[in-house]
Amino acid sequence: MSISDELLARYFKGKCTPEESVKVATYLKEIDEFPSHLLIKEEWDDAEDALISKEKSDEMFAMIKKKSISKRKQLFKVISIAAITVVILSISLLLLNKPKSAIVNLTKNLKEKRIEQAQISWKSFVNYTSSNQSLELPDGTIVKVYPGGALRYAVPFVKNNREIYLKGKGFFEVAKDKKHPFIVYTKGISTTALGTSFTITAIEDSGVIKVELHTGKVWIKNTTKSNGTPSFSKILIPGSELVYDSVKRSINLLDKSMIVKEKVKPTEFNFTQVTLKYVFEKLEKQYNINIIYSETDVNEISFTGTIDLSRKPYKIMKEITELNKLNLTKTTEGYLISK
Repeated sequence: MSISDELLARYFKGKCTPEESVKVATYLKEIDEFPSHLLIKEEWDDAEDALISKEKSDEMFAMIKKKSISKRKQLFKVISIAAITVVILSISLLLLNKPKSAIVNLTKNLKEKRIEQAQISWKSFVNYTSSNQSLELPDGTIVKVYPGGALRYAVPFVKNNREIYLKGKGFFEVAKDKKHPFIVYTKGISTTALGTSFTITAIEDSGVIKVELHTGKVWIKNTTKSNGTPSFSKILIPGSELVYDSVKRSINLLDKSMIVKEKVKPTEFNFTQVTLKYVFEKLEKQYNINIIYSETDVNEISFTGTIDLSRKPYKIMKEITELNKLNLTKTTEGYLISK
């Protein structure tokens, strides 16, 4: 880059335009030393050495330093103004090259975005009771929140996705909507469904998260990826359960349909207008005993009442027979009932 002597002179007198100042500043930054043809040898040869006091020398040095800093600030200001001007001109040219309709749409979209963000609010629900609490979300989804559980969602609810943030345990019966996936976020994992039912357990003080699928399908993946955390993406089918331990960093899939649950024995029988024969059959099966009777003797007798199964079978049989004027005899084979 070459700079004329006249331009350099105007630059140091502060008479350059902003564009010229940027050009000269760039030139001075690139060169290592001032051009020799601008130094007049005769002026240096004719100059006489003068003795300057220390006080005067310090004063001159301070003035030079002040002017140097001032010059740098002025140069930085000029460069900044020029850079801003370039950015503005670039944006202006970009907008000028776009159709008018595109500019109008861009402005409209920005305005709508600001309005949309201003209108979004959050709604929360916390179950402070000792029993399960049910509520219906704006899309028709039914949620059962267990004691101590809490959930939060944005209003308006349905936009692109239906997003829920859950703490604790909750059961979801999701309303079907193929265009808007239903996503539940819990302690670093997300569960996505379109229309299904599932239960999530994410107790605050526990590192274990459980997702149990009842109907439909759900997609589960982790949303936080720190060192040592396994990355996973699983699809569950009905009857299966995913157990994620964030402390042990382990993932287990269980098929709950294969787990045989222990049968719970009833504590009482409730009968309403049933035949006595039916009552005896139930008692035989419950206590594994043999009751002998004539069907003609008991077919016309009906029974209504509650039988406490914690009692001995003999006492139960004694009360039933006495109430219906029948005879009870205990034998080696079981119980004999007759008129």
